[in-house]
Amino acid sequence: MGYLDIRKILRFWFPVLGYSGIIFYVSSIAKLKTPVDIMYFDKVWHLLEYLPFGFLLARALVNTRSSLSRSSMVGLVLLLSFFYGVSDEVHQSFVAGRESALTDVLADTIGGLIGGYVYPFFNKGI
Repeated sequence: MGYLDIRKILRFWFPVLGYSGIIFYVSSIAKLKTPVDIMYFDKVWHLLEYLPFGFLLARALVNTRSSLSRSSMVGLVLLLSFFYGVSDEVHQSFVAGRESALTDVLADTIGGLIGGYVYPFFNKGI
């Protein structure tokens, strides 16, 4: 792998890692409540939190894998969003005052999927 490949990987995957860190940090905050006290609003919050994550994943995948089709990219974003959502919920289960729920994983996955799905509209190359 040449020097330019490493720069490309850092350029496109560092934002994914940085945003993953932000999600991890927010999940570490004990007794965090949503800004609006409406039933199931936390699911909307999860979806909105993972939408940029899916967008950044799609951006990284498209720009570091030369022969990736749109459907393959969306499938990978779906899987990665799901697995990171699961790991996030497991992490939250160890944080005081936080709960983990499968519905949160579902909202995370849907948010990531939407982010991955809309990325090609911003990048006409795929």
